[in-house]
Amino acid sequence: MSLFPFIRPDVPPISAWVPILAEAYEAGRFSNFGPLSRRLEAALAATWGGAESACVATSSGTAALAAPLIAAGVRGRVVLPAFTFPATLTAIRMAGAEPFLVDVDPNTWRMPLDLLHRALTRTDARAAVVLHPFGMRSDFSAHAKLAGERNALLVIDNAAGLGAKRAWLEADAHCYEACSLHVTKPFAVGEGGVIFAHRSREDDLRRALNFGLPPQGPAELRGWGLNGKLSEMHAAVGLAVAEGFPARLVRRRSLVARYIATVAKCSAVVCCTDPEAAPWQFFPLLLPGAEAAERFGAAAAARGMETRRYYVPALSSLSDVERLGPCPVAEDLATRICCLPVYADATPAEITELTAVLDASLAAALGTRPTSVAVRR
Repeated sequence: MSLFPFIRPDVPPISAWVPILAEAYEAGRFSNFGPLSRRLEAALAATWGGAESACVATSSGTAALAAPLIAAGVRGRVVLPAFTFPATLTAIRMAGAEPFLVDVDPNTWRMPLDLLHRALTRTDARAAVVLHPFGMRSDFSAHAKLAGERNALLVIDNAAGLGAKRAWLEADAHCYEACSLHVTKPFAVGEGGVIFAHRSREDDLRRALNFGLPPQGPAELRGWGLNGKLSEMHAAVGLAVAEGFPARLVRRRSLVARYIATVAKCSAVVCCTDPEAAPWQFFPLLLPGAEAAERFGAAAAARGMETRRYYVPALSSLSDVERLGPCPVAEDLATRICCLPVYADATPAEITELTAVLDASLAAALGTRPTSVAVRR
């Protein structure tokens, strides 16, 4: 067992959310857009939404990605990056559409605007999904403008990013942003998701998450949908999470700032240099080569730190998925990125040891001398 596991779930204790859940028992309401779910939606919209934003809670981050496509009746191809978690592709197929892969930029790890333009032109796709890699804040305003000009939806996959400053692109009704509330995420309720959308899209999204039926009133069937509603139990956990979330974000970013300072000593390793850029589910490093990445992972494991590789393999490894062309950048990134654990409850001593393990593991991977000494317990 690792001294520092990759994920240390950041879920509130039972005592924090059971009193909230008591309201569901009193009302006899446990799902179907219940009052706790609505309260959580309102809290998230007030904290991270804009003037035109609606917030709709879902049963998972994957459902949050699929629902906008279902609500808009998207069929045919949907453009997405080859460098993302498989859930992005799963959501497109879950919505009854077909994924169409494009490569990513080697510096930003994001879908370039020119490749999005080429893919939309070639496929006449009615939707595209772009990714905030690892929850890191990205500027997709030009992508949103292009999608609008092409009468296409833009769905922003920000699975790990709830907590970072948002751009409120949903002020344009063709834009949506989906976040995950999975137990591995910083805003963790166990299992769930949330969609930020223009308020004019709220009813259609709720129908898409409720078998095509309206959330209340006459059972008028319009189109189809899935069962993608957040339960009141998970909503109760979410309301408890919201209480202390700002403080937990500060602690996560404090650890990441120490990681950044350590990596800065290694010019061969690339990482984000802004602790405020994400809520930090984990912290990604780009090693100079696949062998260095392997050495780094092994060295960290030997020192008690569990690391993981993302997004491995690149989706372009799937032979049955159409693509704009080869995806060498996504495939290269997948061999070189290693992710470090980030905790909201790390003690000062643990932070010191985590950064020392990082320093020593980088030295082992790159054949240099460490600048600090890891303390073994």
